[in-house]
Amino acid sequence: MSLTWLEILSFRNIEFAELNLHPGVNGFVGDNGSGKSSLLESIYMLSTFRSFRTHHLSSLINDQAPYMLVRGKLSDGGSLAVQRDRKGLRQIRIDGQAVNINSRLAEALPVLVFDPDTINLVLGQPSHRRRFLNWGVFHVKHQFSQLWREANRCLQQRNVLLKKGVVTDTLQQWTESLVEKSESLDRLRQEYSTQLKGRFLETARSLCNIDNLDLEYYKGWSNALDLRRSYEKDLSLELTRGFTQKGFHRVDIRVTVNGKEISEVCSRGEAKMLSWALALSQVELLPTAAREKLVLLVDDIASEIDPTHRKQVTGLLCRGDHQILTTSTDKQTLIDGWGEELGQMFHVKQGIISRIGENIYDR
Repeated sequence: MSLTWLEILSFRNIEFAELNLHPGVNGFVGDNGSGKSSLLESIYMLSTFRSFRTHHLSSLINDQAPYMLVRGKLSDGGSLAVQRDRKGLRQIRIDGQAVNINSRLAEALPVLVFDPDTINLVLGQPSHRRRFLNWGVFHVKHQFSQLWREANRCLQQRNVLLKKGVVTDTLQQWTESLVEKSESLDRLRQEYSTQLKGRFLETARSLCNIDNLDLEYYKGWSNALDLRRSYEKDLSLELTRGFTQKGFHRVDIRVTVNGKEISEVCSRGEAKMLSWALALSQVELLPTAAREKLVLLVDDIASEIDPTHRKQVTGLLCRGDHQILTTSTDKQTLIDGWGEELGQMFHVKQGIISRIGENIYDR
């Protein structure tokens, strides 16, 4: 399944665009600032109701418009639509029906981004890796989504009570619930991380000549002390600070070499390749149902990966027959990088997107 049709209205500098998309690789060429990344961002919005470039969704709305709208049709006949206005009012529709849970979008249209920020998977803050890990577990473990919502509710309630600075029976009840949900999430994440590690080490070997690589999982609290006892031990400090310090919300995965952080032993070029290897590994672990729906958004691969590795990476990206939308500032670079996999090309200029002719190699 793929995204067959896309409509964008008042999204950043794209005032209006309507595109029929190829089920394989779609290339978008244009100068920096032309709107290429905004196009990819609009599809990410359609999948998550979030941006991969900013936390301020109001900035996505074109300066001259009261709201932004993105709509898409899927090859199975389904449809998706997301809208947000300047007051923060939002609408999500799946097959014409209103929904209020973002994860329903992700189930219908799984999307992964490969862009300059992908390097944060190995060099960035834990929050980048948490989102990455949660996305993978969400698509592999069907019970994750409900557990995640329940755990977040427990965490929020416990933090409200901690801010009051008083130990009550209600605080103890929410603590017990948080322990139960955190431990359940940890089991799912550990199982997934074990699979991810094996796939990552295999992929990294094919892309990088780096020995003694490892992918380490940190569950969010000490292995030496169970979570219930950790909360008992830290209660006085948490009452003073007013928030929960340990638990499912502190999970992390880290790529290391000989037990050392990547930033200490690898060049930036090596770090990029390791981050892309990690992201590619996640694609391979998706179940068949999710893999068939997956759309990959690849933003300016030429600026991130040297020519020696570029063909290797594009080959891995195309291996699962996923739909891919990729950008570049140069048409020939797209053709050289993707070869015969490149099914269709578009030109982007000042937010206007136009299709390049039928035979992309002759124009």
